[in-house]
Amino acid sequence: MDNLPLVKSLVEKLALNLNVPVSCKIRVFPNLQDTIKYAKMLEDAGCSLLAVHGRTRDEKDGKKFRADWNAIKAVKNALRIPVLANGNVRHMEDVQKCLEETGCEGVLSAESLLENPALFAGFRTAEWIVGSEEISKDGNLDQADLLVEYLKLCEKYPVPWRMIRSHVHKLLGEWFRIQPGVREDLNAQNRLTFEFLYNLVDRLRELGVRIPLYKKDADDAEILADDLAS
Repeated sequence: MDNLPLVKSLVEKLALNLNVPVSCKIRVFPNLQDTIKYAKMLEDAGCSLLAVHGRTRDEKDGKKFRADWNAIKAVKNALRIPVLANGNVRHMEDVQKCLEETGCEGVLSAESLLENPALFAGFRTAEWIVGSEEISKDGNLDQADLLVEYLKLCEKYPVPWRMIRSHVHKLLGEWFRIQPGVREDLNAQNRLTFEFLYNLVDRLRELGVRIPLYKKDADDAEILADDLAS
């Protein structure tokens, strides 16, 4: 973002020499017009799909800084190519709201998806059912289930252990708050194995830890909506 001519030349080079579409992802500038100018430059350089993160590069903490959907909407309205919105997407209601408010063709999720990979399947963590407990139900799925599924995929399609370790902490962060000793044992392992991680999940289960992922009950939600409307 400090060297836009370089960014432009990179995208032009890719667009001219690749047989596949070139996509880009940007953050916004503090000044909206600078952001729009940046986005138009990328479009003119050959970008076919633009993802816009609605925070500046200094706004790293997603819980402290809300993404600016109005800025994303302004970029969307200024371009001809498809635009994806990124920021403030924690569950499927956010997805729908973001699409409606920005007019974008799609949405991205980062931190929330790392914590809850089932987000786009309609599941949400306990943090995001506060105030709607009466229409939320245990989805018969939890993050330990997702971790086991992830580990099986890693056995089939190997990735660096540092990535696996990071994902374990993201998925089971709230579980470790209940049983910090299990987290300490994980951190003490200089070299991880799949056996150790599967046993870690079993140990949490045996200790009685379970934090379900929730789904909204469609029937109860419809009844509540009718009651509020009347």
